[in-house]
Amino acid sequence: MLRRALKVTPVGSQTYSKSASYLSGPHTPYFMDHGRGSHVWDIDGNEYIDFILGLGPVTVGYDNPEVNEAISRQLKKGITFSQATSLEVELAEKLVDIIPCAEMVRFVKNGGDATTAAVRLSRAYTGRDMVAVCGYHGMHDWYIGSTVLNRGVPKSVQNLTKTFDYNDISSLEKLFGKYPGKFAAVILEPTQGDPPKDNFLGKVKSLCRKNGAVLIFDEVVSGFRVALGGAQEYYKVTPDLAAIGKGMGNGLPISAVAGKKDILKLIEDGIFISTTFGGEALSLAGSMKTIEILERPGSFPHIWKVSSKLADGSMNLVKSKGLGDIISMFGLPPHSGLIFKSAGKLASLDLLAVYQQKLLMSGILTVGINNFCLATTMKDVDMHLDAVDQALDDIRVAIERDSIRGIVEGKRITPIFKRN
Repeated sequence: MLRRALKVTPVGSQTYSKSASYLSGPHTPYFMDHGRGSHVWDIDGNEYIDFILGLGPVTVGYDNPEVNEAISRQLKKGITFSQATSLEVELAEKLVDIIPCAEMVRFVKNGGDATTAAVRLSRAYTGRDMVAVCGYHGMHDWYIGSTVLNRGVPKSVQNLTKTFDYNDISSLEKLFGKYPGKFAAVILEPTQGDPPKDNFLGKVKSLCRKNGAVLIFDEVVSGFRVALGGAQEYYKVTPDLAAIGKGMGNGLPISAVAGKKDILKLIEDGIFISTTFGGEALSLAGSMKTIEILERPGSFPHIWKVSSKLADGSMNLVKSKGLGDIISMFGLPPHSGLIFKSAGKLASLDLLAVYQQKLLMSGILTVGINNFCLATTMKDVDMHLDAVDQALDDIRVAIERDSIRGIVEGKRITPIFKRN
């Protein structure tokens, strides 16, 4: 199937992170057939406990009967109509209730659609062109032009976006100092590898106020994952705009830009944020049910409980095997995993390949950073920890040999893009 795919679609997948570049070797399941709860089955019938969860969107679980029923009920009525549906109003009202910054909402489809909409609105609102970025914000020109994957993006567009470093407020201060009065917006993922330190998010907000820039939180990953209202609820810092998506639909294609009414109302004044499928009804209905489930009292405590057990247990294993100088933990527990430093002649990706292969052989599907859903069980976590234990032993052998030869089968993984 992979050979067939590579003949008809670039990299054999529609998403780089789901392609053979990110998982490689004879133990890799390149194509999935179905999922149920926290488990998935590939086209050869092999079963895996899934800690990727569609790159984050699956927050309730695969084949959830309540979400399925909501989709099925709407399917009988229709999918896309010639006018709006009441679902658009109901879901927007729900998001306004849940998300601290949300006074109005505009629905789109992908995370990149939402961040791009937020940037365009910010430029229109301020009358400025430049954007300061920190994190990963999608495939559109305004952002991807600031990365190493900038081929095809005009230089004039590349020059409008500048990067700063997470948890380094001075790096943002320098940008404002170098380009006074030029920045329309500052956009960042509010939580990254390390949590914000020294009131970093609050200081970013203060700098934006001082310099007249719109503050945008890219909550495509953190929204509906670290808390119902996202990282802005968890850290108690409210931006002007937020891009949300992924977890709000349990796998359905839906995202939104949410925020201050005076900014969102610009859409009524000719700022063009408009898509044919923004009001597609199956995703709206499924998202309503997904959020209803996530609102239940035990939902986020469960996600934090299972994810904390894996994060804490993994680091305890790392320390017990004397690998603490090479391996550390990334992120908050609901979106977390082990990351590797180089060791001797071995690059970090060599060690990740060793780790990932052992987990795949043990029936654990992960790209290193893990996501969790309501269907993830303690048994799933225990099996993951058993696989981590074995994988760390293989890593110790690789470090002792200063080689992955004879340990890793097939090619080393070669991700096309590394997030900041």
